[in-house]
Amino acid sequence: MVVHPPPPADVPSLIEAYREVLGGLVDTCDGLRPAEWDLPTACDGWTARDHLAHVVHLEDQLTGGEHPISGWADGPRGEQEAIAIGHPEHVRNSFGVWIEEGVRARAEHSPEDLLAELRGLIEVRVAQMYDPDLELDTPVRSIRGRQTPFGELAVLRLSDVWVHTQDIRDVVDRPGLLDSPGAVVFTAAILGALPDVVAKRVEPPAGTVVIVESTGPVTGRGGVRITTDADGECVAHELFTGHVEEHEEGDAPAAEEQPEESVTTISMSTHELTRRAAGRQSTEETRYHVHGDEDLARRVLDALVLTP
Repeated sequence: MVVHPPPPADVPSLIEAYREVLGGLVDTCDGLRPAEWDLPTACDGWTARDHLAHVVHLEDQLTGGEHPISGWADGPRGEQEAIAIGHPEHVRNSFGVWIEEGVRARAEHSPEDLLAELRGLIEVRVAQMYDPDLELDTPVRSIRGRQTPFGELAVLRLSDVWVHTQDIRDVVDRPGLLDSPGAVVFTAAILGALPDVVAKRVEPPAGTVVIVESTGPVTGRGGVRITTDADGECVAHELFTGHVEEHEEGDAPAAEEQPEESVTTISMSTHELTRRAAGRQSTEETRYHVHGDEDLARRVLDALVLTP
């Protein structure tokens, strides 16, 4: 998997990217007109305002805040009742319930108040990250009271905040930030996930090669070759890793025993690729170009959704 520009890979670059992506959300929201906050987005059940409330909720959690429940800002936690979210169609599991509670808890907060809260949280979050002992594998506070290595959490948050920013930009038809660190990180995640997606969700036969290309503003490509091992089982090999895999004698059949390869290349813009992988638009709604097996390309894109 290759991506240009390369995604941030060390602590200082991840911190700077984190600040930039959160700032991009603030800048996007600053430009919204009052009526636009209530527009429904491609994220089922959420308005533009809900996306902002969601990011504020999670960033507050990561600074050490408590998960909100009814009346969370007014009194002792033990005296309050849980938020009733009902049974909305877009909430499919316990994690979705937790997320929805965070959004609903700020239902009475104005967009201006939410933006003010987010601005304060950005400063707190970045200050927390400027710990001289912080390393990529340092366990840090994550959502729902868990601990996650800093590098892993930063990548997840960069992708999540950027995707929600794009949700808001899409609904008001103001494209932008498609070459930002969030776009780079999410594109890299999509292309890096391709081997597992193809092998486990699509399950094509041995001899299949699938390449996905992002044509820009973030450029990159990821690929997978399906072969068989010594036992005749299908095995996925990631392409464009920068190194050649070596097999011990007897680990895999000789090259002449492998089926003839069939290569399918799927090309699309960064916007189309990331919208599809975020599950915000269907394969039919996605503009892409195929060189090779069009049915296989459709099945790959149907399976290429990374968000919960």
